[in-house]
Amino acid sequence: MNILTNSHIFSNLVLSIAGVLVFLKYFKAQTIQSRLLWGIFLLSISINAAVELLVFAGVEKLETVHIITQAAEMTLGAICMVVASFGLILKYVPSVMVMISTLALGLTLFLSILLYKVPYLGLIIQPFCIIVTLCISCLGLAYRQKSALWVVFAMTLLAVSAKSQSIPLPMHPLDLNHYIIVLSIICVGRAAQDQYKILF
Repeated sequence: MNILTNSHIFSNLVLSIAGVLVFLKYFKAQTIQSRLLWGIFLLSISINAAVELLVFAGVEKLETVHIITQAAEMTLGAICMVVASFGLILKYVPSVMVMISTLALGLTLFLSILLYKVPYLGLIIQPFCIIVTLCISCLGLAYRQKSALWVVFAMTLLAVSAKSQSIPLPMHPLDLNHYIIVLSIICVGRAAQDQYKILF
């Protein structure tokens, strides 16, 4: 199937590439623990988009894999995003124990969705993580952290992407969702770039 003739495949391709490129470009200077947490957040989005791309391309065998990657993005990826954002905005270096605890919590929630068949859990966890990250960003803004402003933009865009069906634009809601998430990922990258800069 020609990628350019299917908007869903193209938007998924853009999203999957964006996550990888932003991670490779902006997070080189982070500590190993922070890079791992950001990597799980960004790469879970990229992997899910890549699998969804293949499903739209006609690889029906990957539908079950898509359910798994989607659950990982909404739970493990979201939890890692909160802790990584906290470290980025407040200049806190996550310890190995914090990293392990974060991964353990994220994996527990992820496995709960898969083993106990509660997909709605991800629909609760992800918005909650966005709200918590926004609260952390507000604290960072109080300290005039420029990175906090970028994280506010990123979380706002993530929240808006969930409501893409209500946005009156001449584009399929799924594609619009993907492109808004791409913008959010870029904002996250800029937050990492401006970690030690002051707003004013």
